[in-house]
Amino acid sequence: MSKKSAQASRTERAAAAVREQQREEARRRNLMVGGVVGVLVVALVAGFFWMRSNDSTNDVSAPAAGSEHGLTFGPDDAPHEVIIYEDFHCVHCADLEERSSDDLTASAEAGDVRVEYRPVSFLTEYSLRAANAFKVVLDEAGPDVAKRYHDLLFANYDEASGSEDGLDDDTLVSLAVDAGADEDAVRPGIEGLAQQEWVDAATQAATDAGVRGTPTVLLDGEPVSGSAEDIANSLREALG
Repeated sequence: MSKKSAQASRTERAAAAVREQQREEARRRNLMVGGVVGVLVVALVAGFFWMRSNDSTNDVSAPAAGSEHGLTFGPDDAPHEVIIYEDFHCVHCADLEERSSDDLTASAEAGDVRVEYRPVSFLTEYSLRAANAFKVVLDEAGPDVAKRYHDLLFANYDEASGSEDGLDDDTLVSLAVDAGADEDAVRPGIEGLAQQEWVDAATQAATDAGVRGTPTVLLDGEPVSGSAEDIANSLREALG
């Protein structure tokens, strides 16, 4: 083989080696990109099903308003029904209360909706004590006073949220008196947790219905999801 032919052969082999190296690099890049995409897809799918498995909103099957575990106001024959599961130590419940209470009260008074508040004890010892106090007031002073008491408990949420202990018993009694209850009638039950069994039963009933967090809101039997603002806006639009 001539010197010129040998040089051409070496040049061709070098070019072939470069082409093979380029093909190998392209295969590696494709494998890397495919691997990353595959991991992302797996993560997204896993995340989707994890969220689905942990989102119990659509699994709530609650009894209609008028249960033994809540406070109902508005006419029985109203065209709409709203049920709100709430915890008196829940910041999102307090937020929803602030955004929706006036509208719900006005709609109930206009005959457009029947509303039921269902207190539960999901969070702290104060959740239990406040729900117990609410039930004591409901039994001793009636639904109108209990409705005002409910509103006052949430109106004083900022003070209650300062610690896990929440409002002390004297403050719970004082707010009950402000709502219209007789102190001598409600103090023993508030201080002695006279309605703890009712609170426990209400909380268990909520759990059995599929409630996993608060606030959980049902409009005409269907869950209303989103932030407190979203829920309040949805209720406002539905109730006109």
